[in-house]
Order: sequence, then structure tokens, then C-alpha cells
Amino acid sequence: MSRPPGSTRRSGLGLMLLAIGRKRGFLYFGTDSEAYLASLAPLLAFALVSAGLLALKAPWVAAALFMLFMCQVLAPAVIADALCRRWDRTDRWALYATILNWAPFLFFMVLSGIMGIAGAAVQGGAPAESAATGSLLLFYGYTLWFQWFVARGALNLSRVRAAILLGSNLMFGLLLLIILALFGDQTLAFVTGLKPPSSSS
Repeated sequence: MSRPPGSTRRSGLGLMLLAIGRKRGFLYFGTDSEAYLASLAPLLAFALVSAGLLALKAPWVAAALFMLFMCQVLAPAVIADALCRRWDRTDRWALYATILNWAPFLFFMVLSGIMGIAGAAVQGGAPAESAATGSLLLFYGYTLWFQWFVARGALNLSRVRAAILLGSNLMFGLLLLIILALFGDQTLAFVTGLKPPSSSS
């Protein structure tokens, strides 16, 4: 199956095809370092703008969160690179890393759609707590499936190896959450917009 012309500029279409499990979507992404850097640019721009806005209120918090965000963005590519060297898949690494960088835009659209459906269900009489729980489970389940599907297709991995790669990424993400929690209630409240619990007098 040949790559469609101008495939490096049709990542959006490729992402939509992959979103529904169509392997042809892989053909719409570049397979070199240039494609990877191009996919990284929007995430870097988002991080810099967000950090700049946060720096107006708390510079050290902005710097710390910027570093954590970039670690989260770059870690999957670094982890995949190490495993690709071990599994002799280095020629496929750029394709995998490029798709992962575009994936957050897909996940945002999926989450918006799921929350919209959940909101309609609540309006129709469904319990709000059940709808919220079901929505989150559906969203996280989809993101796990998508990352596993991309790992298998982009890197040509077995089910077990794809699960190992996905598990490694999840463990690193959990580590970042633990680090973020160590900043304390005040920082988490600043990020989420929620008031920290007040200590009883």
C-alpha cells in the first residue's frame, strides 16, 4: 500500500482513520525526524504559552509545570526509542513518536464528544455520578486502546510487546502524577482552579 501524495500535510485525516482502527491512517504520517519535530511544535507552543500565562501569577510553579509537561510529552518517545533499539525497530520509531504527538488533539475531541453524550444522558434522567464515571472509564479505555493500536501498527509489535510499551508509558505517567502531588494542595488548587481544603482551627 503506497503513501498518498502530500501525506506529511494530511496528519489530521490519518489521525481520523487511526481513531476508528483503520491501518491506512499510518500512511498519512511522516517517517523521519522532520515529521517528528513538526508534530512536536504545537505541543511546545501550547506549553510555552500556558507557562507564560502562569508565570504572571507564580513563576516557579509555571517553570515546574512546564518541565513536567515536557517530560510527559517527550517520555513516550524516549521510552519507545530504548525499546525500539532492543527490538530492532529503530526504523519505525519516528512514525510512532509522530502519531503520539498528534494524539492529544484526537483525545480532546473524543473527550468532548463523550462528555456531550454524558450531558445529554443526564438531561434525560440518568444519574449524574454514573454518567460521569462511565464517561471517564470510556475515555480512558479508548485512549489505552488507541495507544496500543498505534504501538502495534507503527512499530509492528506483537500484542505482548505493545502492552509492555504501553505499560512503561503508564508507569512514567503515574510517576509524574506523584511528583505533581508533592507540590501540595496550594499548587494543585492553582492548576485546577479548586480551592484547597482549609485546615480546621
